[in-house]
Amino acid sequence: MTFKKLVSSSKFFAVLLILAIALLMFIGSVSYKQVVRLGESADWVSHTLKINKEINQLFSYYDQMQSTEFKNVLLRDTLGISSFKVYQPEVLASFKKLKELTGHKPAQQKTLLKVSQWQDSLYHALGVISQIPYQKSNYSEGDQNKIADVGSAVTQLNLLENQMQREMHFQLAKRTEEYKSQIFFTPIMTLLLGTFALFIFVISYLQINAQRRKTVTAEKFLQNILASTDNIISYFLPIYDDSGEIKDFNLEFTNEQIEGILGEKTENIINRKMSELIPINFQNGIFEELATVIKEGTPRKFEKFFDYNGNSFWFKTTAVKMENGVLTTSTDSTAERQHTQNLKILNEKLEIQNKQLEETKAFLNNILESTSNTISHLSTERDEDGKVTDFKYLFTNKESVRLTGKQTSEVIGNSISKIYPFVHETGLFDLMVKCADKGVMVTHEAQYTLKGVPLWIHTTLNKLDNGITLTSYDITQIVTSKQRLLELNEQLTIQNSILNDAEAEANIGSYRLKITDMESHMSDNFYRILECEPNEFKLSPESYRPFVHPKDLKIYDEKVKLALEDKIISNFRYRIITKTGKVKYLQNTGHYLQNEFIGVVRDITKELQNEQKLKEKNLELKRSNSELESFNRVASHDLQEPLRKIQLFISRINDTGSNKLSEKQEEYFKKIASSANRMQTLIKYLLSYSRLNINKKDYLMVDLNLVMEKVQEDLEAPIKETGIKILIGDLPEVKGVPFQLEQLFNNLISNSVKYHSTQQRPKIKIDSRKLERNEIQHDFRKKAKYYYCISIEDNGIGFEQKDSEKIFELFQRLHYNSEYSGSGIGLAICKKIVEKHKGHIVAQSEPNKGATFYIYLPA
Repeated sequence: MTFKKLVSSSKFFAVLLILAIALLMFIGSVSYKQVVRLGESADWVSHTLKINKEINQLFSYYDQMQSTEFKNVLLRDTLGISSFKVYQPEVLASFKKLKELTGHKPAQQKTLLKVSQWQDSLYHALGVISQIPYQKSNYSEGDQNKIADVGSAVTQLNLLENQMQREMHFQLAKRTEEYKSQIFFTPIMTLLLGTFALFIFVISYLQINAQRRKTVTAEKFLQNILASTDNIISYFLPIYDDSGEIKDFNLEFTNEQIEGILGEKTENIINRKMSELIPINFQNGIFEELATVIKEGTPRKFEKFFDYNGNSFWFKTTAVKMENGVLTTSTDSTAERQHTQNLKILNEKLEIQNKQLEETKAFLNNILESTSNTISHLSTERDEDGKVTDFKYLFTNKESVRLTGKQTSEVIGNSISKIYPFVHETGLFDLMVKCADKGVMVTHEAQYTLKGVPLWIHTTLNKLDNGITLTSYDITQIVTSKQRLLELNEQLTIQNSILNDAEAEANIGSYRLKITDMESHMSDNFYRILECEPNEFKLSPESYRPFVHPKDLKIYDEKVKLALEDKIISNFRYRIITKTGKVKYLQNTGHYLQNEFIGVVRDITKELQNEQKLKEKNLELKRSNSELESFNRVASHDLQEPLRKIQLFISRINDTGSNKLSEKQEEYFKKIASSANRMQTLIKYLLSYSRLNINKKDYLMVDLNLVMEKVQEDLEAPIKETGIKILIGDLPEVKGVPFQLEQLFNNLISNSVKYHSTQQRPKIKIDSRKLERNEIQHDFRKKAKYYYCISIEDNGIGFEQKDSEKIFELFQRLHYNSEYSGSGIGLAICKKIVEKHKGHIVAQSEPNKGATFYIYLPA
C-alpha cells in the first residue's frame, strides 16, 4: 500500500486518532502525574520543614536544660526556681510529635531511639549534678566528672541532631534530583499539548485548574510553615562573570524570619544582590561556602558570625544545591554559642576553683593533721519519719588514732553507735541529735575509757550541711588539775585551821616583819607562848626586846642587826622571860621573801628537858642491850645444852631398851622427843629474830632469781613430796642482805608448801612489777620513789582476811600442832626482815582459795 493511500485511508485516521487519543492520554497521564508529584513534593517539603522545626525545637530544649542546670550550679541558685525538670513536659511533647512525623522513615526512627537513650542519660546526669551542694565554691574531681557526664550526653545528642539533619537534607536533595528528572519532559509535553491543545483543551484546562488550586493550597501551606519556623530559609541564584566564575548571588526567595535580622520587609529584600543586601557575607566566608555548594553540588554545613547594623549573631547554616541555585536553612545559634562560651568560662572558673580547692584542701589537711584536737565529720541517718537513728563517720583525722587507738579505716563508713557504743550512756548521742535537728552548737564533757585508760574528753558539736562535726580533745589534765586545785583549796582552808591548832599543839608561833615600814605581825600562839593575850601589844623588834632573857640580849641584837642589814636570818636558840616570869627556850627559824622576814619560833623547853631524859634512857637501853646479849648467849648455849642431853638420853633409851618399854611408855618418849625438838626450834627462831640487825656495810645488790634457785634447792624434798608446781617470773635485783632475803623467801614458800591444797594440784606463782610510790595503796612509810612489788600466790587452804595482820605477830598460829607443825615465828621473822630492808609486807586470802603475800622493796 502506497503512502497516499495510507494517508487517505479512514482506517489510518482512525488509527491515528486512536494513537492521538492514546498519546494524549499518555501525555495527559504523565502531565497529571507530574502535577501530582509536584503537589507531593510540596507536601513533602512542608513535612520536612515540620520535621526540621521539631528537630531544632527538641534539641534546643536539651541545650536549655543543660544551660539552666549549669546556671544553677554556677550561680548557687539555692531556691531551685529554675530546673531542667521544667522543660521535661515540652521535651516529651516535642519528641512524641517528631516520632509521629518521622514514622515512615526507619532511619530517622532508629536515630530517635538513640536520642531517647541519650535523653535518659542527660536526665540522669542533670539529676546528679542537681544534687551537688549549692554552697560549694569548689568542686571535687567526682563533681567535675558529673558535670562532664552532662556535657558528654549533650554532645551525643548534638551528634544525633546532626545525623537527623543530614538525613533530612539528603532526602531533600534526593527529592530535588527526582523533581528535576521528572520535569525534564515538560517542554516536550508542552509542545505536544500545544499540538493537541484544541483537542484536549477542555480536559487539560479542567485538570490543570484542579491541580492549580491544589498547588496554591500547598504553596499557602508551605508559606505558613516558612512563616512559623524559627529558621531563616532562603534561595539564592548565582551570578556569573564573563569567565564563568560566581561573582555574586541574587536572593530569589526568603521567609519573613530574615526581617528581624536585616530590619527590612521581605518584599524589599527579594531579588536583590547579596553584595548589596548582605555585604558581610563576603567577609565571614558565607559567600565562599555557597559558591562551593554550587560548584561541588554537595550539601555543606557551617557556622558563621554575622554582624549587621550593630547587631551580632551566630548562625548554623545548612546549604543544599537546588536546581541552579542553593537553598539555605539558617538557625540562630547565638544563644547556643553563648552557652558554649559560658561553659568555657565556667570550665576556666572551675579549673581555677579546683586549683584553689586543692590548695585549700592541702592547707586544711595540714591543719587537721597537725592539730592536737580530734576532728570528725559524721552524716545523719534518719528513718522514714525523719527521726535521727544514728550517725555515720565520713571523716576523722589521724589524731583520733592516737587518742582512741582505732585506725581511720576501722572508723570511716561505720556508725558511731557501733564504734563507740558508750556515747549513749554519756549523753553525747542525745546532744548530737539535738545539734542535727536544731542546728545549735553544743559542748560536752565526759569521762571515757580509751585504750584501757580513763580519760576526760571535751567535745564541741557543730552542724554542717546534713551532718555534724565533732571537735574533741583530752582535758584529763585540766580536770585533774581543777580537782586537785579544789582539793588544795579545801586542804589550804583545813590547813589554815589546823595550823592555828597545830601551833598551839606544837608550841609554835609565827611572825612577819616588813623592812619598808617595820610593820610586824605575829600569830596568836606566839602571844600565848609569851603568856600574853593575842594582840596584847603591837609587835616590833623594840617591843619584843623586853621579853628576851638578859643573858641572851646580845645574841638577839646581833641577829636582828644581821637580818636588817644583810637580809639574812640564821637559825638560833635563845631564852625568853614570859609575862608571868617563866623562862622558856625558843628556837628561831626564818627566811627573807619580797621585802619581808617570815619566821617561826618554837618552844623547845620541853624538848630540852626530854633530851636530858633521853640521854638517861639511852644509858638504860645500853644496859638492857648488854643484858639481852647475855640472854642470847645463855639461850644459845645454856638453854640448849639441857635439851641436847634430853634428846641424847631419849635416843639411847630408844636404841637400847625400846623393846622393854610398853606402848604407852614409847608414846610418852616420842612426845618428850617432839617437845624437846619443838623447844629447840623455838629457841633457834627466837635467836634468829633477835639477831635481825643490819649495818649499811651488809647491803649488797642481790639477784632474787638466784635467791629463788637457792630456796628451791633447800626445799627440794617437800616440793617433790607434795608435787607442788612453782611458776617464777622475771625477778629484779634489790639492795639487801643475801642470807636474810633467802630466809624471807624460804619461810614464805615453805609456808605455801606446808599449807598446800589437797583438793587440786598445788601451785605457787611468783611475779614482780615496778611501781611508783603513789601507785601503792597500802599504808606504810614510803621513802623511795619506786618500789618492786614481789607477789607470792598459792592455791592452798588460805585463811580469813581478818587474821591477815595477826599472822605476822610472834607465836601467833591459826592451826593446832596436830593439824600443821610450826613455831609461830616464821612470818614474824619475814615481817622484821622486810621492815629492816625499808619495805612492807601484806597478805590477802580467803579460806580454801589460797593466799597471796605482797612484798614491797625499794627499787
